[in-house]
Amino acid sequence: MNQRPSQKDQIAKQVSSNPTLEAAEGARQLLRELNIQGIPIQPREIAERLQIVVWEREMESRYDGCLMRVGDTWGILLNNLIQSQSRKNFTIAHELGHYYLERGQISATDHKDTVAEFVPQHRCQREDLRGFDSHRLEEQRANQFAVELLMPSPIFRADAADLPEIGLPAIEALAEKYSTSLTSTAIRYTRLSSHVCAIVLSEGGQIKYFAYSDRFRQNSDCYLAKGKPLHPDSVAAPLAKGSFTKVKERQGKVPLAHWCSTQSDQPLVEQSRRLSRMNQVLSFLWLPDSP
Repeated sequence: MNQRPSQKDQIAKQVSSNPTLEAAEGARQLLRELNIQGIPIQPREIAERLQIVVWEREMESRYDGCLMRVGDTWGILLNNLIQSQSRKNFTIAHELGHYYLERGQISATDHKDTVAEFVPQHRCQREDLRGFDSHRLEEQRANQFAVELLMPSPIFRADAADLPEIGLPAIEALAEKYSTSLTSTAIRYTRLSSHVCAIVLSEGGQIKYFAYSDRFRQNSDCYLAKGKPLHPDSVAAPLAKGSFTKVKERQGKVPLAHWCSTQSDQPLVEQSRRLSRMNQVLSFLWLPDSP
């Protein structure tokens, strides 16, 4: 009697036959295959439906997660030092990305004459899961998969458009709804935005990472540079220095030249928030009067 293939086997067959699947489309395809529509997305439940074991134990602090395999059994190991649930969600989704996008390319390890041990397929460092682009292509793809899995673009874009606020207030509301971190939500919000806007993460008084909308990229005056010191008259600068001990967020208008490599004094709306636990500042930059 022929047994009907399990959902896991059906998905595995599709993945193996399409190893060059585009990352975001892979996430959308997985959501369709599992008929998942509700928000927030629960990556642990997705792993369970794919028969992937998720467990936690202490790892080196530079690692957030690891995709592992023994024979035909797969697992996701989380660093139990992670306290944030949103960060755990993103880590699981990231490792699911490695599994879903690369499973057909990972060769089986021969365990015939040895005791089976978990073999790491991807050990992902914290820098790889920042949400801002990693330098490694496979990590970029896993991040793109995770972002689309947790914040599906059609739904997320519609939810963002329904909010009356622009910038950090909207980002905070979306992060709560999608159970995602403020930083990853800010990047998603900015990259999908129809506004001329950017999100900047600064550390130690310097620009460390940034992401921007298509219209920001197309504006010749909007050029950000990594490593550039924060302008002393920017809204973010005193937050970075800890000048306002009881104030975590500030907003104001500053010249575009305070942030970008330009001589333009066009007014820029800057919303900045101190991320105290990480000693960083997250800044949303927006040109509201752009045509």
